[in-house]
Amino acid sequence: MKFIGTQVFLFLATIAGSAIILAYSTTDSSVQPLIRQTMLRFISTSEHPHSSAALKLIQESIGCCGADGPNDYMVMRQPLPTECRDTVTGNAFFHGCVNELTWFLEDKSVWAAVMAMILAAIHTANTVLGIVLVQALKREEEAMYRR
Repeated sequence: MKFIGTQVFLFLATIAGSAIILAYSTTDSSVQPLIRQTMLRFISTSEHPHSSAALKLIQESIGCCGADGPNDYMVMRQPLPTECRDTVTGNAFFHGCVNELTWFLEDKSVWAAVMAMILAAIHTANTVLGIVLVQALKREEEAMYRR
């Protein structure tokens, strides 16, 4: 019976974890203000190597500029870095990193949540089949003792 309780707990934890992943990685979630705050802090301290490297990595790999767009640099009186520009056209990226990172996380988290749900369903099916097998073995054992 302890085994079944553990399986139920694992199934519920997987479902809850999937829901949390989807809730905190989508548009208008609580992660967006955190991303905005971090990006603005990186822009304001862009003279430090750590901040500069982080900005470069995020803006180049995601294809975004500033927290909410290129105007963030102008408001903070910072020069617009080359990482904020499309390498082909030379135009600044229109979207800020808050939206781009949220869309990126949302896309990836959907796959993670779907995989977790599939694994939870497989785990549940294995548990049910294991219980059925144990019961069948007990019945067979009882039938052998009766002979």
